[in-house]
Amino acid sequence: MNRFEILVKATLQMYAEAIREGSKSLVAHFWIVGLIPGYTMLLGLVATLGMSLGFLGGILQYLAMAALLSSFLSILEEAVSHQRVNFAGLGSTFGRYFNSLISVLFIFWILDLVLGMIGQNSANSLWLILSVKTAIFVVFNPVPELIYQGRRDGMGLLEDAYRFTLANTLEWLFPMFLILGPIFAIETQWGLVVMSQLSPTNALSMISTILMQGLPASPWTTILSTLVASALLTWIMLFRGFLFRSLNRGGRRQRIFMSRMQS
Repeated sequence: MNRFEILVKATLQMYAEAIREGSKSLVAHFWIVGLIPGYTMLLGLVATLGMSLGFLGGILQYLAMAALLSSFLSILEEAVSHQRVNFAGLGSTFGRYFNSLISVLFIFWILDLVLGMIGQNSANSLWLILSVKTAIFVVFNPVPELIYQGRRDGMGLLEDAYRFTLANTLEWLFPMFLILGPIFAIETQWGLVVMSQLSPTNALSMISTILMQGLPASPWTTILSTLVASALLTWIMLFRGFLFRSLNRGGRRQRIFMSRMQS
């Protein structure tokens, strides 16, 4: 086999391992599926309570988001590193990556604020904003994994995300485009909108809405689609965690070398 074929084989093996490990971890720790809808409800409650507080309410929601994301990423870290994941230790997870998330969320908030100002000043800037947000989604896609598997915060973390995406563009982004493929197949613009608007606060509702397409509207359908969406989203994040770990161990040359050694 030539180098390209060996690289493809090694990449497919990584995908298979990440699928296997992610599935095993989801089954072993299935209770974490309830974290996403639970945390989403908590964040919604904080947002509702903060509406009457004005600017302070916004800060409260910002801090709550960082704490809840810290908890979820901490649980993912324990699952990906094959540590014991239990509900009793949940309390210690809210502050583990709180500072890292505060700095990263602030940077993204500034970017979103600038894009919002551009949108207000130009009625024809929709495609520009959509393109920039899509680029941000692609370039900084591995930020969640770098928060709990990386070593830097703030701008350093974003730089690491850019470098990782640049070094592993096809290997990292291909599964994501497979997942989003059906949406792009329906309509390209819809796919771009989903990519540009997808965030920790709306990922569950987006997936749930997609799953409910064509189904009769009822409370039970909503509950079922939410649970399925949460399980799917949790599995995707576990898959990403295991795949990131494999890709971050070495570059393509090392993967080709290791694949040749194993042949």
